[in-house]
Amino acid sequence: MKDDVLGGKELDQYLGCYGSFTAEDPICQKQCVLSLRCAIEKDHHSRMELLEDLMTSDGYILKMQ
Repeated sequence: MKDDVLGGKELDQYLGCYGSFTAEDPICQKQCVLSLRCAIEKDHHSRMELLEDLMTSDGYILKMQ
């Protein structure tokens, strides 16, 4: 990534909005607003959180690969 600054954030230290897209974030708006990958990652992230919650509430230990 470039060493640019956007809205006071250095892009080198910014990991991106994949999985946690927010429309208010200028970097997400610029890089991900129309990105199919962002939508897929956000959906996958939400599903994994739900699965983890369900597994831990039943007392199962979740093994991630």
